[in-house]
Formats: sequence, C-alpha cells, structure tokens
Amino acid sequence: MAAAEREALERQGGEVYAHIVEDLRQSAVTTDELASIAGVHGRQVQNWAAGRNKPQGEHRDHLLELHYLVKRLRDVYQPEGVEIWLHGRNRDLGGQRPLDLLRAGEFEAVLSAVERLVDGTM
Repeated sequence: MAAAEREALERQGGEVYAHIVEDLRQSAVTTDELASIAGVHGRQVQNWAAGRNKPQGEHRDHLLELHYLVKRLRDVYQPEGVEIWLHGRNRDLGGQRPLDLLRAGEFEAVLSAVERLVDGTM
C-alpha cells in the first residue's frame, strides 16, 4: 500500500480500521488469527473493531497487507473459498498454509502466490 493511501486512512480515524477488521473477521480469519498476523493480542483487535483506537506502525501495515491479500483473493474466490485458501496447505507455497506464512511475516511469498492465482499462472 502506498504511503499516501496510508496517510489518508490515518486522517479518517478508527472507523475505517473498524470496517477493515470486521470485513476480515466475517470472511477470512478469526480475531485470534488476525491478532497473530498483526502481532498484537486479540483484545487489541477488538479495540480496533470497536473504533476505540487505530493500529499503528507495523501492526497497521500487517492489517492492511492482509486486507489487500483477501481483496485480491476475492477476485478469484467466493468468501468461503478465500477462507479455505488461507487455511489449507498450498502446493505453490511448498505445502505450507498461507495463514502460517502470514503469521511469520512472509507477506511477499503469500502475495506472490495470490498474484499468480489471480493471473491464472498458478
């Protein structure tokens, strides 16, 4: 995500992040999974969802990266398919689960697999 887009989100306040968190929790990951990917406790994700505060720094970046990945996956799959893709072992990722790679901060590897899937080269 571009720096200008991040700055625009910051100016809009916590409600934008609340919508992002709710979107992710409804269609792709649980609160605990989202927390582990963002590098925070589940309570912090709940605070973001309630609009009580906004993610900052790398936590914000990880949340936005995950949201981007999920939106790209929706170009190919229905919501249930997105969830299955994130939680299932993936041959293109060496048999690893995308969710586990995201928890480990391997966003680029997962993004590359998603882009190949969207482009039809996977």
